[in-house]
Amino acid sequence: MRFDLAGYISPGGREENEDATLLKRSGGVVIAAVADGLGGHGGGKIASEAALRSIEADAERLRSLGEPSIREACARANEAVLAAQTAQVRMKTTLALALVSERALAFAHVGDSRAYCFRQDRIEYQSADHSVSQLAVLAGEIGPEQIRFHEDRNKVLRALGGAGGANPDIRLIPEPLAPGDAVLLCTDGFWEYVTEREMLRALGLAKSAEEWLRRMTPLIRRRAKKGNDNNSAVAVLAEKPAKQPLWRGVYDRKQED
Repeated sequence: MRFDLAGYISPGGREENEDATLLKRSGGVVIAAVADGLGGHGGGKIASEAALRSIEADAERLRSLGEPSIREACARANEAVLAAQTAQVRMKTTLALALVSERALAFAHVGDSRAYCFRQDRIEYQSADHSVSQLAVLAGEIGPEQIRFHEDRNKVLRALGGAGGANPDIRLIPEPLAPGDAVLLCTDGFWEYVTEREMLRALGLAKSAEEWLRRMTPLIRRRAKKGNDNNSAVAVLAEKPAKQPLWRGVYDRKQED
């Protein structure tokens, strides 16, 4: 099975981009991640980049796709963010991580950056946000679709660099992706403007991971208000039967206006 990779990162309507992305192939395993630095705490860019550099450095450890190795890698990422903090700047960051191989999948997340797994025109897995609005859903106060517009949506309850940040939610999936299946990781500035139904529709029309992202990003630009948040995503697509050119993503901070 070949995996097609693509990444997207944009400052949105902000002067500084505090998102970071990671796409790396290591020993037959694709390591994908997004991180959204919490600018309200200052130093968000430093935090998101520190977290993903740490994850990248743990690539060999993560190839096992085991829960202990994932927890240890997330703990190291948390320590990297804590080490960058100062008395004046207590930066933090979210993290959404996916490990994809020909034998299995694994996900981990902290905060409100999301991880999705799509199979056969349905959502097999969607991470639950660590946010006040997600608690409102669990309490039955609002429906899942109302998170995007909830007044407390931006109140994150867990992040790297904070209490509990080294305790990610982890999901192990023993079945590998089949042709046409896909993984999407994205920050809240992305999923806020693209619904799950639209993600699935775009996936069904796309012939590559790059095209999948390209079909979704115009929705953000069309719907977002002036001054909208940074928005980023990485995609992993199990190549469809018709062979497509391979787009290799890299860890960088390239911005798309």
